[in-house]
Amino acid sequence: MERNRQLRLARHIKEHEAVSLDLFNITEEDIPTPGEGQFLVKTEALGTSPAQRAYLMGRDSRFHPPLAIGEIMRGRGVGQVISSCHPDFTEGDMVACSTGWQYYSIQDGDQSKSPVKTLQKIHQPQTPHYLHLGTLGASGFAAYFGLLDVGRPVAGDVVVVSACAGGVGSLVAQIARLKGCRVIGIAGGPEKCAWIKDVIGVDEAIDYKAGDLADKLAQYCPDGINIYFDNVGGEILDLALKNMALKGRAIICGLISTEYEAVAPPGPRHYYNLIYKRARMEGFFVWDYFAEFEAAESDLMGWYKYGDLISTEKVYHGLESAPEALQSLFAGIAAGIKVIDLDR
Repeated sequence: MERNRQLRLARHIKEHEAVSLDLFNITEEDIPTPGEGQFLVKTEALGTSPAQRAYLMGRDSRFHPPLAIGEIMRGRGVGQVISSCHPDFTEGDMVACSTGWQYYSIQDGDQSKSPVKTLQKIHQPQTPHYLHLGTLGASGFAAYFGLLDVGRPVAGDVVVVSACAGGVGSLVAQIARLKGCRVIGIAGGPEKCAWIKDVIGVDEAIDYKAGDLADKLAQYCPDGINIYFDNVGGEILDLALKNMALKGRAIICGLISTEYEAVAPPGPRHYYNLIYKRARMEGFFVWDYFAEFEAAESDLMGWYKYGDLISTEKVYHGLESAPEALQSLFAGIAAGIKVIDLDR
């Protein structure tokens, strides 16, 4: 009889330790049964997010509560409803939700009391289903709403994207191109820069590891940056602010380069340009747009089906590969959206 295989936290991660399978215990339990108002999801694939490292730290981060020893690792997944006691979710429905790192999860269909709504019914499932965690899921939604709602691009804008070879960044760059913008992507290393030029289609690629980021921004953005989409924070954000155009917009999506430092780094030195250039810097939280996900999914799916939006998923295989997939976000390994196909 099939069992519910899980990864549970065995110990908290050390400050500069890599995420690895050694942090977890592999456990098995009976497959749970849904109660009134609940349904059972069989997970097909798991997504990854930089926020997941914060769960492992054993202390409160700026935003994420820690995971207790013995708890199932938190994470978003996509799967099929196989048993339901909820009127709005029936057997065969596909959902993306907080499954945790396990094969089966019980979901509560009532999100009315939840401050952050994350349970999403997928109305037009596409194969492979892991696309609904990436290009047609949370990564796509972050790129879509961050760029289009916060950034408000117009044709001819110069858009600079940090971590452009990453999951969100690679989609931001493509959507910006669809909107008629000139796109400059920042990535680490010649291989990633070649990838964002040849596959993603940016107009210019800057290797931040080459040491000439300031010169390249001045060269490629002589009239300033209209939109800067930030996924990293730190020095790259500071240089972008230094090069903002009049009425420029800096969109703050993530800060992976500094988020897990024990001592918070100093703030940007060039924030004065927000005054001089009458620019603005605004952060956003993708789950605030939950009520609009279905409309965004329709746009993303249309672009994807017509070949205007290239999916960038890099697939890891099996539950035990989930720690490696998560670590790849911090190690700069490969490009694109990292997902885990459970392959069972």
